[in-house]
Amino acid sequence: MKPLAEQLRPKDLTQYLGQEHLVGQNGALRKSLQMWQENGKSLILTIAVSVGGVLSWNAYQDHQTSESELASVYFQQLMTSAPAGQLGETEIAEIRYNSDLLKKEFSASTYSQFAALMMSRVEVQEGNLAAATTELEWIIAQQGDEEVRTLATLRLAKLLGAQNQYDKALALLVDADDAWQLGRLETRGDLLVAQGDLDAARAAYTEASLLAVTSGTNNPLLGLKLDNLAQ
Repeated sequence: MKPLAEQLRPKDLTQYLGQEHLVGQNGALRKSLQMWQENGKSLILTIAVSVGGVLSWNAYQDHQTSESELASVYFQQLMTSAPAGQLGETEIAEIRYNSDLLKKEFSASTYSQFAALMMSRVEVQEGNLAAATTELEWIIAQQGDEEVRTLATLRLAKLLGAQNQYDKALALLVDADDAWQLGRLETRGDLLVAQGDLDAARAAYTEASLLAVTSGTNNPLLGLKLDNLAQ
């Protein structure tokens, strides 16, 4: 007796099914079965690859979630080790350790950017302006949260100004139609005052003042800066 696979070859399907009308006069079912026989392996492989892709994506998503949760834990530790007020050597060492860990192990996480922001503030408090600059430059170099990168850029401009690197600082203040533009204009004015270019500083402060009015932002210090230049 022939094996079952041999008995069920497409040419014998009419007899096997026992009903000619299921095959049809034009042999549509026979053609479909022939196509399956010829292309079945490719279809199975395509399905397998698709299912594998879905499973891989789900595994990737689970991995990303776990990474984010772990980064959150380390960031909470960082916040705990950074109480308000003056920091001692122990607190600074803990902040630096957790910040470096987040940047090394979770560089793609927004938590690592926040950690670098905090570390830059600590370095400024300690008078380590070069180290604070490095932290902010690291944030800007990452492909992370755009808002955090913009904040870091604005802080870096101020920090470079404090180190008398005015041209480099001014180059960072690229105008944009966003919520940070008022801060850019005011910072530009501050840098230009420090450079001694009072006319350009006055223009920057005036533009900032007009933007503050149109946006409904209360900034009394900006008015004082303009008044000082008028004297």
